[in-house]
Amino acid sequence: MPNRPTVADLLANRGRHQYAMLRVETLDEAAAAAAAGVELFSIPPAMLHDRRFREVAPDAFAFPGDNFYEIGGTDDFLRWALPLYKAGADGVYCSGSLRTVKELADHAIPVCGHVGLIPSKATWTGGFKAVGKTLDSAKRVWDQCTALAEAGAFAVEIEVVPHSITQAIAEKTSLFLISMGAGAAGHAQYLFTDDVLG
Repeated sequence: MPNRPTVADLLANRGRHQYAMLRVETLDEAAAAAAAGVELFSIPPAMLHDRRFREVAPDAFAFPGDNFYEIGGTDDFLRWALPLYKAGADGVYCSGSLRTVKELADHAIPVCGHVGLIPSKATWTGGFKAVGKTLDSAKRVWDQCTALAEAGAFAVEIEVVPHSITQAIAEKTSLFLISMGAGAAGHAQYLFTDDVLG
């Protein structure tokens, strides 16, 4: 019987256990990550439909994800997410609008949003650089976290934000924070397989 964490587990373990999260692109990478004890996986959506994924990583909490521009608007996201959830996704990544996050959450799909440096939206934050280094920018990251929580997200990827800002947000938000280059205060540390293996 698989022993993979649930959304309730992740939320209950905030501040008590720091999870490891890895973006895996192949079944071999998934198997290696599972063998290494990685608990949270970001995966290509197609991988979830391959029964071999759960054979090699039965205990992995799996977040399939694509960029919003690859999926479309709110209705498209819902059509994309429902079959993934039915196929065994534990949550879905969504960098789309708050309306989209709310619609997914209203359908009981666990949603992970994104704040800080969002590569597909980097032009809005000045390019590929840290976000949250000024008071106004840090407040914007906080406001985005608050809005995502109010829309029904349970988690947020917080990317390239100063550690002190991540720490302050972790102390005040109900969200499960997935840190990608945003310091140790995140409830999970997220890397890409390419960054780990070279």
